[in-house]
Amino acid sequence: MKWMIPALGALALVTACERSSAPAPVPGGLRIAAWNIEHLAAENGMGCAPRDDAGYQRVTAIIDEVGADIWLLQEIENEAALARVFDPSQWTFHVEARPAGEQDDYPLCRGRDDGTRLTMQSTAIAVRRGIDHVVLPALTELDVEGQDRLRWGVAITLTGEAPLDLMSVHLKSGCFSGDAASACPVFFDQVPVLESWIDERSAAGRGVIVGGDFNRRLEVEGDSVWLDLNDGDPAPLRLAGAGISPRCNPRYAEFIDFLVLNEEAARFKVDGSFFETTFSGPRERHPSDHCPIAVDVRWPG
Repeated sequence: MKWMIPALGALALVTACERSSAPAPVPGGLRIAAWNIEHLAAENGMGCAPRDDAGYQRVTAIIDEVGADIWLLQEIENEAALARVFDPSQWTFHVEARPAGEQDDYPLCRGRDDGTRLTMQSTAIAVRRGIDHVVLPALTELDVEGQDRLRWGVAITLTGEAPLDLMSVHLKSGCFSGDAASACPVFFDQVPVLESWIDERSAAGRGVIVGGDFNRRLEVEGDSVWLDLNDGDPAPLRLAGAGISPRCNPRYAEFIDFLVLNEEAARFKVDGSFFETTFSGPRERHPSDHCPIAVDVRWPG
C-alpha cells in the first residue's frame, strides 16, 4: 500500500524562534517518531509538568511539524491526554493498560510546593488513521517487580506484504551508565526481557523497531547494555541515529532516547533520514524535557 502523508501546518501561536524545522517526509515513505512528552496529563494544571491550553498547543505544533505517521510515546496519562494533542478523528491510540492508582496515591512532584502530584505515566502508540495494523500483546514482563510500577511495552504490527512490529518502551530510570547506581539491578532485569522480544521476532524474519526512552546512554563506547542487546544473535541491531549527537539540551552529550531497528527493518531505512526536533526559546515554554526523534522507512506494506 502507499503511505499517504498529508502536509500539516504548525499552529500559528508557535513561532519559528520556538521550534526547529523538520525535514520533509520522503515521498512514499513511512515516518516513525519517538517522544517522551513529559507528564502529558488529560487536564490543565495536572501532573509534574502542568500545562495550560497554550502548553498543549505547543505540543500539537511539534507533532504537526515532525509529520510522523506513527508515534512511539512515553509519559502519557491516558487516551484523554493524547486527545489533547492529537486529533482523535485522524489518529488511533493504543495506551498501556497497566492499572492506574488513585490520584492521592501518587507521590508529590519534586521541586514543587503547590501539592501537585504525579499522574499515571504510560507508554503509548499513536497511529495515523488509514495505516493498517493490529495490536500485539503488551510486554508486561518489563514490569520485573510485578507491582504495576514499571512500564510495559506497547506494541503493534503493521500488516500487509511484510509485517513490521513496533514497540514503545520506557525503561527504568537511574542507570544511565555503568552498573553502580541503585536503579541498575532492576534495569538490568528488564534488558533480557526486551532482548528476548526482539530476538524472537528477528529469528522469524520480521522487521522490528523499538523506540522510546531507554534511560541509558547506549552509544557510550563499550556500553554493556548495548552489547547485550546487540549481540548479533540472531542478527545485528542498528540505532537509527548512530553517531549523531543530541542537540536537545546542552547539558547532555549522549542520547537516552532511541529508535532501534533489527536487520530486516534497517534494510528499509532511508539513508540520512534520522533527525531530532529541538526547541529554542525559554525552557519554561518548551513542550517537553525530551525532544522527538524520527526516521523514515520505505516499508513494503
